[in-house]
Amino acid sequence: MPENLVEDFITRRKKRISPGERRLSRFLLFCEDVVKVPLFGCQRCGECILSSTALVCCQRCPKRLRNGPCGGTRDNGRCEVYPERNCVWFLIHKRSRMMRRVSALRAIQKIHNWELEGTSAWLNVFTRRIEPPVLFLRKSKKESGVRS
Repeated sequence: MPENLVEDFITRRKKRISPGERRLSRFLLFCEDVVKVPLFGCQRCGECILSSTALVCCQRCPKRLRNGPCGGTRDNGRCEVYPERNCVWFLIHKRSRMMRRVSALRAIQKIHNWELEGTSAWLNVFTRRIEPPVLFLRKSKKESGVRS
C-alpha cells in the first residue's frame, strides 16, 4: 500500500507525549470535560471530530464507529446493540440535515488511534497529532437549495 494512502486512513504517532505534555493534557482534558462532556456527550477519545458529525460525539456508538452506522441499524433508526436507543449515526444525520452540513459526513475519517484515548483533543490539534476541526464547508448545490 503506498505510504501517502496509508496516511489518509491512519493517524500515526508523530511524536511521543512528554511528561510535561501529559500534565498539560490532564488540565486541558478537565476543561474539555467541563464543556464537551455535558454539551456533546464527549467520550474523551483524543481525536475529536464533532465538527464533522454535527456536534454529536460518534464515539457514543457502542461499536465506536467513526464513518457511519453499522449494518445493524434498524429501519426506525434504533441501535442494534441497544434497541431502546436511537442510533448515534441516525442522530448525526438528522442534525446534519438540520444544520445543512450533510456534506461533512461524506469525508472519510481516519481509523481511531487508541494511543490518543484519554488525552486532550485540543492539545492534539495544537501539537498537530490530529487534523483541526472543519469549521466552514462549501455548500453543495443540493444543500443551498439551487436546483440543477
